[in-house]
Amino acid sequence: MSILHGKDDIFLDLKQKFWNTYKSGLMYWPFVQLTNFSLVPVHWRTAYTGLCGFLWATFLCFSQQSGDGTVKSMFIFFLRKEAGDRPPEK
Repeated sequence: MSILHGKDDIFLDLKQKFWNTYKSGLMYWPFVQLTNFSLVPVHWRTAYTGLCGFLWATFLCFSQQSGDGTVKSMFIFFLRKEAGDRPPEK
């Protein structure tokens, strides 16, 4: 993506975000598979995994645009946005 964005250092995002994103994936996917095989009925497993894959792809897109590759950065982003959307108190 860095090449398509025309960035000078195409490996900068990789250096900054890879390990954080990798560690986030190591926390996310085992949990998804544990719940998939222990709680989800057989006929819903494909749909559940597809939904989890969609959520992971959404996280990756967020991480590419504005995050640092950690789940914490996503929660901070949403908490700030939520706090900014509240009407001012009287």
